[in-house]
Amino acid sequence: MELKEFVQETLKQILDGVAAAQESKLGDNINAAHAFAENGNLFQSQYGTFTRVDFEVAVTAESAKEGKASISVWSIGGSGGLSEKENSVSRIKFSVPLRLPDGDQNRKLKHDQAESAKWARASRRRGPAGIV
Repeated sequence: MELKEFVQETLKQILDGVAAAQESKLGDNINAAHAFAENGNLFQSQYGTFTRVDFEVAVTAESAKEGKASISVWSIGGSGGLSEKENSVSRIKFSVPLRLPDGDQNRKLKHDQAESAKWARASRRRGPAGIV
């Protein structure tokens, strides 16, 4: 698999996974609007909430006799073709900032209102000084 395909598919699947999780029963808890910074992995900007996706992959740089060169994600096994190739395996690390889907803001609003109502009911039951 070419490196660009690997990165593209990985990022697409992360976004698809977040979007699918937001549609689930517990999706109210998965919302970029509830962002916080944790070890620098989530950050807010005027364009939304972002996370950093870190990659560390082994890649091969191949050059065939025909002069064609490519960089691929390293995998065990072969393509089955018989050609004279020179290749070397290297490790590369890089990060890609990824904007998280904002989710359904109406669901967030309903969730926040339900939480506020729950706290208000609990406060009324306790009485003026927290006495039950």
